[in-house]
Amino acid sequence: MKFLLVPLLIFFQTMLRAHPCTQEIDQISLNPQSETVVLVHGFMRSKRNMSAIEYSLKKEGWNVVNWSYPSRKKLIEEHASDLIAQLKIISNQYPNKPISFVTHSMGGLIVRGALNHPECPREAKLGKAVLVAPPNRGSSYARNLHKYQFMRWLLGENSGKQLMTTPLDGFDQIGNFPDEMPVMIISGTMGWNPSLSGVNDGKVATEETYLKTPHHHIRCNAGHSWICYSPSVINKTKLFLSAKNLGRSD
Repeated sequence: MKFLLVPLLIFFQTMLRAHPCTQEIDQISLNPQSETVVLVHGFMRSKRNMSAIEYSLKKEGWNVVNWSYPSRKKLIEEHASDLIAQLKIISNQYPNKPISFVTHSMGGLIVRGALNHPECPREAKLGKAVLVAPPNRGSSYARNLHKYQFMRWLLGENSGKQLMTTPLDGFDQIGNFPDEMPVMIISGTMGWNPSLSGVNDGKVATEETYLKTPHHHIRCNAGHSWICYSPSVINKTKLFLSAKNLGRSD
């Protein structure tokens, strides 16, 4: 039992601000003069986890869609298909207007899946993406949780199981971001977890956040659970979304 205590403590700090959520397809009225940013929270979280980013972006004039979904109930690919429905609503309302993304943790995998979906609207490939603490290469911490029966039950048989069983770089099969889409990854460095090696945010190691395709990458002194509330993360996100002619870094 003592061997289960550490992963349980680490996991349940994530749940302190988690709230039950249901999938929401937002019928929204957007400002046609502003660009749209879609926020996608992570596993066993809710749209409230993205509320600080939402507030700050709205304050500066962005159209913000804070998309919510029941993370345990479907596979990552199924969540990506559900996101497509929201993206179609936005693109139909404002054709040819770029749609950008800000994601936390597993939300980045969902957006990758959506962008590789055959019905993904073109507008979603014209914007930018900011991935906060994404397990792009998988998570050795999540894989370690799989050996505990209680954690297998808690995380479920869908996306939670994918996080616990997908090997290193196994999420490559989801697909890549579009070649011309500027992408920035923000990884946290304020974590301690015996399941992870090197610098980490407590859930995901910095080395596990990288993509194999060109992207910008910065580090922030924050832990996985609270990183979306970091003023530094929010400011860097706004600067990246507002920047012109960024292109993709190496």
